[in-house]
Formats: sequence, structure tokens, C-alpha cells
Amino acid sequence: MHRKRMFDPARAAMLSLAMAAVATSFHEGIAQDSTAGQSRDSAGIRIVENVRPADDSRLPWGIGPEPTVSIGAVVGDEAYLLHRVSDAVVLPDGRIVVANSGTNELRVFDGAGVHLATWGREGEGPGEFMDLTGVDTWPGDSLVAWDSRSRSISVLGAGGMFGRSFVLEAGARPAPAPRGATRSRRDRPLELRVVLDDGSILGRIGEVTGEGYRRSRETYLLRRADTASPVEFGTHPGQESYLAFMNGMPVLGNLPFGRSLWEAEWGELVVITPDDEYEIRAYERTTGALARIVRREYDNRPPTREEVDEALDAALERAGLTGQRLEMARQGYGDMPLVERFPAFRMLLTDPLDHLWVREATLPGIDRPAPLWTVFDPEGRALGFIETPDGLTVFEIGADYLLGRMRDDVGVESVQVWALER
Repeated sequence: MHRKRMFDPARAAMLSLAMAAVATSFHEGIAQDSTAGQSRDSAGIRIVENVRPADDSRLPWGIGPEPTVSIGAVVGDEAYLLHRVSDAVVLPDGRIVVANSGTNELRVFDGAGVHLATWGREGEGPGEFMDLTGVDTWPGDSLVAWDSRSRSISVLGAGGMFGRSFVLEAGARPAPAPRGATRSRRDRPLELRVVLDDGSILGRIGEVTGEGYRRSRETYLLRRADTASPVEFGTHPGQESYLAFMNGMPVLGNLPFGRSLWEAEWGELVVITPDDEYEIRAYERTTGALARIVRREYDNRPPTREEVDEALDAALERAGLTGQRLEMARQGYGDMPLVERFPAFRMLLTDPLDHLWVREATLPGIDRPAPLWTVFDPEGRALGFIETPDGLTVFEIGADYLLGRMRDDVGVESVQVWALER
């Protein structure tokens, strides 16, 4: 994800000064001959090398002991019964908009978590959704919500009034591919990935073919409101998956511990980076040229067959497969290959102070009570570790809050705000 929200300038200035002090303190505590935060230029690309923070170190920040706002209920008013929350966002006026994809509605709450309105519904008409995927702020006090099935993007006013909808065109349709060659999907609309603060939209379109081990190839374009032509960011390795056929029936799924691809807006740069290595790659948003590479030391290894089998068993159990379907799935995945290595990290987000938060990958056998993140400053220097609440899927990091989804042991969902003190 990618969030970077509006915030109070005075508070931002104070936070920036505080963070400068944190950065100075952190780097002064590291041996002078280390490579923490060292940077160099290579062919116009800024490369920043970082050591891994000490295992027991933590940034001197605090996350509240409990959420300040929690939206969700087991029984009662329909507006609070959340199902398949795919995203949420805090608007500049403090309202919280929840993308409840289970009903394809946008549910709006005030800063205390009281329901105010419900926008949209399931359908194929204006302001309606078939597979509501995300919501984000849009210039001019508007917001956008998008549908992954139709690739349609809807613009709504601050009061929820539908304005318009559009799709991101990838470009002209190419000539047909020769028989047996990979078919291009450039004739399909782009999949929205990041809404930038200036209203530009980063989208991608992917290709994946064949049976057995597969890895998608994702081509990225940035559509800017003030230009007719998109900015191109090239093609990158995406999600690893596996396809097999059992008695003519397809068995398709992502590889356990499979590697993937992440995006974010980071200041004036756009991050597009696979998680194969701990190497964050950021590009100029106006040209698409690679501008910065941020590296951090990390330990990694290949998964074992036993670890993959355990992960598959857990996934099939969560899917609720039984009987013949379960047995077919087990057989279909029997020849699934091992990934070369575990992912180097598992998610990244940015905050309003242009810090990059990278969530650590948790390898089997590691006892980690809560998600652990490395925070980098705007230049790519590692500041240190911070933990976020266990079970919280973070959608947005504000100047002084975290916004995310919590799911309890029986699957009841809530959208929560947690205070963040820096």
C-alpha cells in the first residue's frame, strides 16, 4: 500500500525536528566503521546501504495500549456489521471511510466511530461496485473508490455524491502474438495500485502463462492529469503461483512463502520493488527512471519441504475444503516446487513525514509476538524497529495514528485507530 495523508503543518514541523534528533541519536550509537546509512551514487542512482538494527532495539515511539476508535460489532445495527473490509481511509475532516467489500458499500463514520452514511451499493451502475477493492483521498476534498473486477474508478464528492467514473487505459492494442507466445494484455484497463497526492494514478497490467511454476510480469504506468501520455516504469517480476490439472480440473494457487511486488508513493519518488531481496527500488515520478536503491542487511534461506507442506495444510484448512475436493487439492499441489528463498520483507507503507515503513518477513520457527517494521527516513537511512499491534492489518499510517483492520478468533472484523506517539 501507499498511504500519505494530509496533516497539521505545525505538528509536522515539530515531528520532523524530533525525527532528526532520533536519527542523529540512532546513528551515533553505531560503530563508525559500519555501513549504516552510507550512500553513494552510481550512474545517477543514489544507493543507500544500511546495517540491520539490533534485534532488541526499538524506536522511542509509542503505540497506544488499545485502540482509540474501534468500528465493528457482532450483532446490532447493520452499518457496524463489517464483512470483508478491503480498505479504509481517514478523510481530512476526520471522518473514516470503510470499504466493506462484502456488501460493496462505502460506510462512513465520524472520528468517534459513529456511523454517518453509507455510499454506493452492489451493481454495475454509476457509483456501484461488483468487487470493491480500495478507497483513497482525491484532490479537491473528493475521494476515489475502485472495483477490481471491472477496473472502474469512481470519483465521489465529500458528501458522497457520485461525480464520474473512468478506467485507466494501458495503451493501444498491439499486434496479435504468434501462436504459442505469451499474449499481451495491453488491451485491458490497468489495475489501480497507488493514488498519488497530486491525483496521478499508478496502475499496472500483468501477464502470466503456462502450467506448473508461474510468476507474473507486471508493467507499470503512471497516468498524470496534466499530460496525455503516461510515464512508464518498465516490467517487474510479480506474484509467484502454481497451476496444475487433476482429472481435467485446474488447481491454482499462490506458492507458500511466494515472493511478490510492492508499490508506494515516497516523497517525489514512486517505489516499485519485488521482495526477493531487501532492496527497495524507487523511481522518478516524472520520467520513470530509477533514482534510489535502499538496501538493508538481512538473513534469509530457502524454505524446506516440511515447512511448505505445513503451510499448505494450514491454507487448505482455512479454505474449508473437505472430502474429495481436499484430496484433489493435496494431489494437485503435490509437485509444487519450493521457492528459491523466503521473501525479504512482507509489506511497505509510507507516512506523511515521508518515512518508509517496511514490515519484516517472519520465517518459520521465529517467535515474534507482533508485526515488526523497519522505519527508514526520507533519504533511506534505517532509523530502527517498531512493533504494531498483533493482528492489525495496517491500511494507513498518519502523523499520529495507525488505521487498520482487526479480525478476532471467530472472524469478526473491526476497523481500528491506534494512537502513535513519536
